[in-house]
Amino acid sequence: MEKRQLRIDVLGASFVIQSDESAEHLNRLSAYVKSKIEEVRKRYTFAEPLTVAVLAALNIADDMFKIREGKEPLATADEISTVAERLISRIDDDLLEHTPLEGDADPRT
Repeated sequence: MEKRQLRIDVLGASFVIQSDESAEHLNRLSAYVKSKIEEVRKRYTFAEPLTVAVLAALNIADDMFKIREGKEPLATADEISTVAERLISRIDDDLLEHTPLEGDADPRT
């Protein structure tokens, strides 16, 4: 199988990794790691890059252990926000579809 390379820029450092995995898989991994790092950076704005990296690694390990134990890892604030926005949009769409038209009887009267 052909080795693929992916360059990842994180916390001011650049890394080139090689893997047999697909480019899509490597990009998903990279995005996941970057999102975990960003979560830590938002919480600890003055932390050194090494501290941020270690805390992000611990969060990733925690997620992995919870999944292995059959527990769901906690959703990130971004994931919760995305789900909430989708739900609000669906509710708005449903309300628009079921809004009484002019001349229809008002069910409250």
